[in-house]
Amino acid sequence: MTGRAQREAPGTGRRVLVLGGSGFLGRHLTAAFHHTGWQVTAVSRSGDAGQPAGRPEPAAPRRLALDVAGADPGTLTDVLTRTAPHVVVNAAGAVWAASEEEMARGNVLLVDRLLTVLPRLPRPPRLLQLGTAHEYGPPLGDAPVTEAAALRPVSGYGRTKARASEAVLGAARDGALEATVLRVSNAVGAGLPPASLLGGVAAALAAAPGDGAPAVLRLGPLTAHRDFVDATDVAEAVVAAAAAPAAVPVVNIGRGTSVAAGDLVRRLLAVSGRPAELVERQQPAAVPAAPGGAAYAQRLDITLARRALGWRPSRELDDSLRGLWLAAGDPPYASGPGREEMRKRR
Repeated sequence: MTGRAQREAPGTGRRVLVLGGSGFLGRHLTAAFHHTGWQVTAVSRSGDAGQPAGRPEPAAPRRLALDVAGADPGTLTDVLTRTAPHVVVNAAGAVWAASEEEMARGNVLLVDRLLTVLPRLPRPPRLLQLGTAHEYGPPLGDAPVTEAAALRPVSGYGRTKARASEAVLGAARDGALEATVLRVSNAVGAGLPPASLLGGVAAALAAAPGDGAPAVLRLGPLTAHRDFVDATDVAEAVVAAAAAPAAVPVVNIGRGTSVAAGDLVRRLLAVSGRPAELVERQQPAAVPAAPGGAAYAQRLDITLARRALGWRPSRELDDSLRGLWLAAGDPPYASGPGREEMRKRR
């Protein structure tokens, strides 16, 4: 199928609708599209879809309040007709802190709503579905995980995201619309929510009393090795997928390397400059592992992203951690980097 995303030149005049515009990645996506010259409509349930912390934007994109998962087909059709996007990016959904019911609604039902409406439009936009590396689950060997790997998710988050991705890919195979699923590894950067491992650590450090006493961080097992990638790099990959001449069905977005979760936590502590005591607790087998706690190692093969999108990650993880910390707290300690110094190093 040939869509408008293929026929028109990238840049100024292109229109994109970012669903989940108030979320962590949604804010980075909105900023990246806007900086590249796209006309952006950022959609969220509250309509609050501002820029990521630490990245002021003088001319904010349009904001729109809409609960896509709860919208009837007529309302959703009306919004899509009025905004007339060339590309729709689905960065909405429920993550780790949500219940199974909330994940099913935010990750599966929302996509079902989109797939009901988008193909019926006179000129369906290209759909970019933000999937996750958690759809793959534990790898079968030490090699990086390619897009051809079987999906073996072990969490509710991974399972619901996999269901959504398969629905999108099925619609694309049937010729209903152009679509790409971007399976994103663990993104790090400004605005990372406290429900995540690193976001939770940053929030705890920022909330600690500034009396010089160490903050005590009690975390679950940090035995996982994961592929971590900068959130701005992810946003640039999505922009590249939106402007690509053809929609690639599935593409991995990550750094292509595996980093120990515990190592990244300690690097965040060093970046913050705040005194802290790290207590790693063992979880009973019956307790589901928190993000970063599952013991397997995983890294993504990003060869296709380089070949099909012309994209590769360019930011170091220490810079990602500085961006996270800069947004979470302003360390007053003389032993740690000051705010202006961190800004210079961003």
